[in-house]
Amino acid sequence: MEETEKVHKAKSKKKMLAQPRVYVPGLLIIAGIIFGLVWWRYWNNFAYTEDAQVAAHLIILSSPLPTYITQLNADEGDTVTKGETLAVVTLSNIITDKDLKSAHAEASIQYQRAKNNVDVLQSELVDAKNNEQRLERVFKRGGTSEQNLLDAKTKYEVTKSQYESAQITLAFAKNILDATYNRLEGIMLKSPISGRVAQRYANIGQNMSPGEPIFGIVDLNDVWIEANIKETHVGPVRPGQKVDIYVDTYPGVSFTGTVLHIQAETIGAYSVIPSENPSGTFIKIVQRVPVKIAIDTDGYILRPGMSVEVKIHTRKFSWL
Repeated sequence: MEETEKVHKAKSKKKMLAQPRVYVPGLLIIAGIIFGLVWWRYWNNFAYTEDAQVAAHLIILSSPLPTYITQLNADEGDTVTKGETLAVVTLSNIITDKDLKSAHAEASIQYQRAKNNVDVLQSELVDAKNNEQRLERVFKRGGTSEQNLLDAKTKYEVTKSQYESAQITLAFAKNILDATYNRLEGIMLKSPISGRVAQRYANIGQNMSPGEPIFGIVDLNDVWIEANIKETHVGPVRPGQKVDIYVDTYPGVSFTGTVLHIQAETIGAYSVIPSENPSGTFIKIVQRVPVKIAIDTDGYILRPGMSVEVKIHTRKFSWL
């Protein structure tokens, strides 16, 4: 009788264990724990944020003297080239002879500065070219790294661009100098860069004050990513780290980038209204640190202000 009961209990226990509702919840819990650990380990290798956007320099074209606009050769959305005449202005009639004499003295100073800058950059351009050619010969003999050669080429291209911009500035300074000497008409304002007109601030027939913007120009070939990383995640971020970038405008497309530098302060550090609270109550808010990221556009057009998601590889990936 006892043996029969034992056999019956064993069969009941075996039958119970064979039912999925007994062991499936346990397996699911174990699977969930493993998945959570794997997920945490994976994302522990990255600094991720959706608080990021495409950025670019907005170059403002203006006149250093009171002027009257007689001609505008571009409008918003137009593509312009470096050195292209975008506006033609004349000196405003409100300038008296005394003001003109003072403006001529200032124009002479600006012209001399521009000329000195061109001379310095011309010398630097020659040195950069000679250094590039020297490193090319050394690299062929295996005496230097490819990175040093690339740095020399980059230095030459940057100096060349600066020299060309300085030449345009010098020509403009000469134009202003001549205009202040005898009230010349037809002062040409030229674009300092190749890009696209983002804003047109003035109209034909409008009197412009010194420094008042006429055009705003953006170079869409010189864009970067401005990512705001939480202060709790920015610690392991370093310049040179690889970045995966996803732009909302191009779903499914992954861009690559490199961390250029990390800002020296948080976003709110130098805000106009400081976050002081003398009442004694305090609410801690996680601050964000701006990180500048270079991006390989791969032929896609990226416009300033586009929303972006970034994933910075802060550590060499490992499951261990």
